[in-house]
Amino acid sequence: MKRTPRRLALASAVVALSLFGAFAAFNTGSGAPSGVAVAHPGTTGFPDGPGGDWRPVFSDHFAGTVLDVTHWSTCYYWDCTNRSQPELEWYEASQVSVDNGTLSLTATPGQTHGKQYISGMISSYGKFSFTYGYMQVVAKLPSGQGLWPAFWTLPESGGWPPEIDVMENWAQTKTVHVFLHGAQSASEQDSLLVPTLSDRFHTYGVDWEPGSISWYVDGTLQAHFAISI
Repeated sequence: MKRTPRRLALASAVVALSLFGAFAAFNTGSGAPSGVAVAHPGTTGFPDGPGGDWRPVFSDHFAGTVLDVTHWSTCYYWDCTNRSQPELEWYEASQVSVDNGTLSLTATPGQTHGKQYISGMISSYGKFSFTYGYMQVVAKLPSGQGLWPAFWTLPESGGWPPEIDVMENWAQTKTVHVFLHGAQSASEQDSLLVPTLSDRFHTYGVDWEPGSISWYVDGTLQAHFAISI
């Protein structure tokens, strides 16, 4: 049976994370299906990774001082926590801030809804989704025991799997983990050492194409797998 590709929505769901630059979606000039990416400030429509002729179809440069709510929500579509983990935080819009090109997500102690912390996240669910293409984020990650920054996707249908994790980091380490959660035969993962991930901004990207998926760090190919989603 041929598996039907699904539309995926972006989620940057983290304990603490700063995003710098711009979210932007890219199409290839050959007419391939669209995807999403994050471009560096000042770029003119090219992802920091795979070559080719691309055009942006979605972007957010985090200009000004207010989150663009036409692009992002500050909770999951089902709740303001992920009880299946289970997470110790409740996501609040107050923990999401924008300052002229940088979006920051912050965790602090705070008892609410039975949780011990409040934190920030953004999600494009119900506002933007894509099938195939390139997605990219420019991020400076936190350090500290218990922190878990991530940039990932979930199906717009609300089902699971698949899930593409552009990057996850257990913030007491200097390693970024990349995952594809699909059917049992389609699951893949790898670990990438990024020694300065908390010291400066790095670019993390995924090129999701029919039959393959590739991860990039700072524009350099780091992992590649054949897939069936």
